[in-house]
Amino acid sequence: MSAPSRRRIALGAGAEFDLIRRFLASDTPLSPEVRVGPGDDAAVLEGGWVVTTDLSIEDVHFRRAWLSDHEIGYRAAAGALSDIAAMAASPVGVLVSLAAPRGGAVDVEAVHAGVREIAEAVGAPVIGGDLSRSPGPLVIDVVALGRAAWPVLRDGAEPDDDVWVTGTLGASAAAVRMWEAGQEPSPELRAAFARPRPRIDEARCLVEHELVDALIDVSDGIAGDAGHIAAASGVRITLDVAAIPVAPAAVAALGEEAALDAALHGGEDYELCFVTDPGAVDAAYFARKHGLLLTRVGRVSEGEGVWLREPDGSTRRVTRGGFDHWGVERP
Repeated sequence: MSAPSRRRIALGAGAEFDLIRRFLASDTPLSPEVRVGPGDDAAVLEGGWVVTTDLSIEDVHFRRAWLSDHEIGYRAAAGALSDIAAMAASPVGVLVSLAAPRGGAVDVEAVHAGVREIAEAVGAPVIGGDLSRSPGPLVIDVVALGRAAWPVLRDGAEPDDDVWVTGTLGASAAAVRMWEAGQEPSPELRAAFARPRPRIDEARCLVEHELVDALIDVSDGIAGDAGHIAAASGVRITLDVAAIPVAPAAVAALGEEAALDAALHGGEDYELCFVTDPGAVDAAYFARKHGLLLTRVGRVSEGEGVWLREPDGSTRRVTRGGFDHWGVERP
């Protein structure tokens, strides 16, 4: 099996990622079995094994007033499995660790059933985990395992490549903004937040057609996640504002300006952002095969960072990335 060489992948900007960089500042070498270490969506081990972990914490990633316990479990597992899609790997299994308060406030069986629903739907049954009592919030940690002959990393973008994204963006963040404003989101917005679908099949299709040089899932907003590809690849990415496929339901709920902001910076869309050679993509074929929009949203060039090209042709550098757990709280 061919595999990437062992290395760490450079992360994009943000207080959260500055902290992670400090965690990983040690020069301790990786073991020979680790083919790709920290910095990508998942680690890659000898034999093509892809491993990732994703935390979901009450009142940070979700509120129980917004979701059923089943949806909470589904959403937690979907986020971890999206990291498997971001490496173009085939899911193998998940391990779920759950900490919940005693007394029946949380239906832990319903949470676990939600995990199983999406995990089994993509061919990754629950193969283990842990259960504990929590003195406070509900906490779920999902470890997802996958396998790929050639996992796709974030560091393959080159000048003159095109930047593409699947689906539409901003609906999940729009739902959160509606809830935070004391309003009920539309069914479409609510479903985008509660029941995201990891783009497993779509990622593998792109790889099978040799269309991917770099790949990431859109979990922190397209601006932030494009920034990770730019940092890992040592390039500049310019996104065309007019081309960003903002979800119509987000526009209807928030207005055009706020919906664009949700698409750029809101996160948790769990779509795919990928970079490939110019002119290589047949978007119409992809739409027929997967029933999913595919949009060219930008271009790679020499330089660094993420820039936005406005409809009038002017450009400006993005100084704010995606969702940042350790950044400034959004008012």
